[in-house]
Amino acid sequence: MVKIKRKVIQIANSTQLISLPRKWSQKYGIKKGDEIEVNEEGSKIIVSTEKDTGSENIEINPPHLKNITERYITTAFRAGVDEVKVNFHPQDNPELLEYISKTLDGQTIGFEILGQGKGFFTVKDLSGTNSTSFDTALRRSFILLTSMATDSLDSIKNKDIANLKDMYFRDRSINKFTNFCGRLLLKKGQFDLKQTAFYYNFLRSLEALADQYSLMCTYYSGKLTHINKKVLDAYKEINDILLGYYGLFYKYSKEELDTLFVKIKDMEAKTRLLFTLNKTDHLVSYYLVSITRRIKEMIDTLIEFNLEKG
Repeated sequence: MVKIKRKVIQIANSTQLISLPRKWSQKYGIKKGDEIEVNEEGSKIIVSTEKDTGSENIEINPPHLKNITERYITTAFRAGVDEVKVNFHPQDNPELLEYISKTLDGQTIGFEILGQGKGFFTVKDLSGTNSTSFDTALRRSFILLTSMATDSLDSIKNKDIANLKDMYFRDRSINKFTNFCGRLLLKKGQFDLKQTAFYYNFLRSLEALADQYSLMCTYYSGKLTHINKKVLDAYKEINDILLGYYGLFYKYSKEELDTLFVKIKDMEAKTRLLFTLNKTDHLVSYYLVSITRRIKEMIDTLIEFNLEKG
C-alpha cells in the first residue's frame, strides 16, 4: 500500500476537497465527469473505481521445468496479467508448447495461446472479465467441491475406477474457477484491501482442499484396497461437515458456527482412531485427516468475513 498525503482545500464554508493522486488516475483512466465510489470506514475514506488496471504484459524466460512454466502462466493469470510472452528453445523443450496448450484449459478461463514465433509463444486473455462474475465463479467452485466430495465417497464404495479418475478433472475445473476469482480480485479491485486478502487466502485454501480429495481418489483408483466401514462412515461425516461449511459461508449463523466447530473437533478425534483399525487402507485415512484439518483451518475465513457480527 502506497501512502500519499494530501492537503484539504476549503471551498466556501461547507465543501472540502482533496486531489486524486495523478498516477492512480492515469492507471485507471479517470477523467473529468467520471463517477467514483467513496466509502466511509471509521476514520478512513476509501475511494475506488470499477475500472480495471488496463492491459499488463509480462515476459518469462525459461529454461524451467514445464510444470514450473505452467505455474508462472497461471500465477500471471491470477495476478491480472493480460498477455504473457514465453521465450523457450524448442530443441531443449520440445513438449512445452503442447503441454501448456493442454493444461491452460484446465487451469484458466479465457487464457489462450494466440501467437507463436521462432523461440517464443504468447498467451493472451480473451475472457473479458466482468466483476459481477466473481460470485458466480465462487459458488460454482463450491458446488464442484461438494459434489466431488459426495461422488468420490460413492466411487470408493463401488470401486468405480472411471469416476475415481474423473475427480482429477473436477479438481482442475475448481482450479479454473478459483484462478478466475483470484484474477478478478486483483484486476478489478472489487473489494477493499482487507477483504481482497481474506478472499484470496480463502480461494487458495478451497483449491488445496479439493486437491486432497483428488489425490486420494487418484491413489485409490490404482489400489482398490479394502476400506473399513468405520472409515467410510467417517468419510460421510466429513462430507456433511463440508456441506455445513458451504451453508454457513452463504448464510452465516454464530450458533451454527459453534455447532460446526464442535463437530470438526469431534471428527479430529475420530479420524485419529482410524489408524488403529485393521484391514483397511491407512493412506485413505490419512487423506481424511488432512481434509478435516483443512476444513478446520478454513473456519477462520468465516470469522474474518463476519467479524462485525461478533
